[in-house]
Amino acid sequence: MYEYSLRYVFDVRHNTEEKNKALLKFVKDAKIDDVCFIINGEELNHSHLTAVETEPWLEEIKTLQKRLAQLGVTTSLNPWTTIMHSDRGFKVNPELGFKTFVDINGDKAKDMACPADPKWRQYITERYAQYASIHPKRLWLEDDFRHYNHSPLKLMCFCPFHMKLYQEKLGHTESREAFVKALLTPGKPLPERRIYLEQARHEMIETEQLIEQAVHQVSPETDLGQMTSFPDWHAIEGRDWAGLLDAQRGNKTKHPRVVRPHLPAYNEGSPIMYGRDFEKYSAITAAYVGNQAELYPELENSMWTRQVKSNNFIAFQIITTALLGAKGILLNIFDMMGNGINENWGYSKMLSDIKPFVNKLSAERLDLETLSGVKVLVDQDSAFNTQTITGKMVEELLPQDKQWASLLGAFGIASAILPVNQQDISNLKNEIIAISGQILRGMDKDLIRTMFNQNKVLLDGDSVQVLIDLGLGKELLHIVGFHWHQCKTGYQSFEQADGHQVDNVLDPRITMLQHTGSYLSLAYEEDADVQVWSSAYNSIDEKLGNMMTIIDNNVIVLPISTDLKYGWEAQYSSYKEGLLKQMLDEVGQVDYLVGMPNVKLRIDHERRIMWLANFTLDQYDEIKWHFAVKPGDEVEILKYIRGNSQTEKVEVDISGKVATIKKPLAPLELLKIKF
Repeated sequence: MYEYSLRYVFDVRHNTEEKNKALLKFVKDAKIDDVCFIINGEELNHSHLTAVETEPWLEEIKTLQKRLAQLGVTTSLNPWTTIMHSDRGFKVNPELGFKTFVDINGDKAKDMACPADPKWRQYITERYAQYASIHPKRLWLEDDFRHYNHSPLKLMCFCPFHMKLYQEKLGHTESREAFVKALLTPGKPLPERRIYLEQARHEMIETEQLIEQAVHQVSPETDLGQMTSFPDWHAIEGRDWAGLLDAQRGNKTKHPRVVRPHLPAYNEGSPIMYGRDFEKYSAITAAYVGNQAELYPELENSMWTRQVKSNNFIAFQIITTALLGAKGILLNIFDMMGNGINENWGYSKMLSDIKPFVNKLSAERLDLETLSGVKVLVDQDSAFNTQTITGKMVEELLPQDKQWASLLGAFGIASAILPVNQQDISNLKNEIIAISGQILRGMDKDLIRTMFNQNKVLLDGDSVQVLIDLGLGKELLHIVGFHWHQCKTGYQSFEQADGHQVDNVLDPRITMLQHTGSYLSLAYEEDADVQVWSSAYNSIDEKLGNMMTIIDNNVIVLPISTDLKYGWEAQYSSYKEGLLKQMLDEVGQVDYLVGMPNVKLRIDHERRIMWLANFTLDQYDEIKWHFAVKPGDEVEILKYIRGNSQTEKVEVDISGKVATIKKPLAPLELLKIKF
């Protein structure tokens, strides 16, 4: 069954019986399975609570816990602070006595803890043992359990205590300024980078172990859960996903990995943009935490009224967590200052209406490890090896391995995220692999050769540069010359696919001027097997050099970098979609949708089940996909309809390599299709 866990805040100083009754009524009407009480959250937060200050929260929750149990509803806890999200005018209570962190610029926090401070570690384990005393089903660690995004400060921690730790590992004294400069210095990473990342990694795992021991000593049955943020930023704190999550389990035979992935839409923006970020953040997090983890993604409606999201969009967010293999959802749909339940917003009807459908979806959940399609490589350790360009911004350490995931998803090309630390890459054979950013810097040359020899490969400009730096540019790609050209310099203006046609447009053009990275101009050996599919042009139609190419019928090259602000935004073009699909047809077999932009496709390796999700406001009158393996002549479609689910058998029309199901796909709709 798919679990609804309602994140709920009451004001311990201002709660009423009327609000309690409204909560209990909502729980019944909305088919809520678990109420996750937020303690000391947002507007009600007034710094880190002492044991005495915590007790009134727990006493009030215990009373509600008994009443919820009578309804068959469990209780979980979500303390809103570990380190503390941000400075909001408070200071750490002298009674607690722990120190605050210092960021990369030398600025000192007022209310945010140093994550290695022994007194803070003692404090947080004592509080979590206190929370565990009411025996919650789950006890969550908030996503302030991280080294970044603690406004108004930057990456931490560079306090005197941490600097002493760093200096001991360096073997000499070094100022914070010198250490930070070395941490970000261009070129091959210096020892300071590894020392910082390993310290950040291990201190969080050690703290998690202390919390786990304290919690399970008091309440052995309680599952600890970890709330997460952006996986690329977690890489900058050296997060070891398996190490951290297994530390919170303690007895691994009894407790699962429990994770709340970030769903990147606190407000209802464009569903198309939500779809791009869904791949970059939610899908990559799901891959990192592993197929056996229990996922309860975060649905948050900041600022928590109907002004920020429609009910249809909320329902769509919940339903599409099926694409992550989620077991349930954490619903943060009411505010965090004690207003309680608002029955006028229609949430209970919406949630109860879709519950039968999400139950059906979760009964046969998507298996992330058996997905077919392009394998997008990601690496939790990428920050250890990334080379900066200017050395002036922490953002230069961000891994860019997420770019293909987002682009392929938007183009309706079947794909799967593959963390390189979870599988022996040398065992990959006859796959199409997508690589972006500097992920290859973490692999030895023989492994890279094996990977290229056994598979088809998609590369961006940054990954090509890494191969050149490793001395493999000529060996694997026949490259004999290269030069980077930044955008908006008057050099390149657009890319043109000469001799090709997309959507009845001959020689289609795609911008290279704006909202894109730099252009890597490549020269190849004269006798090399290189098919040029597009070329770079300037604004007066002068051809400048090769753009997209296929090398040895094995490697597809998209020679651009990632812009730190815009990413690959210019690549989200129907002309690029058509061009890339034609190129994929040249090198291998992959499933992709036809004429259905921004519809996501997931399909299992054995071609038993296919998931389609329409991240647009357009309706598609029929479903068409280019198949890698010919399907049967009939499918079974599971869809949401009128407060329930409907299963229907439909014929499949085959024409060449394209299959057609003559059934519409509505806006913001997900279908599960069984062959």
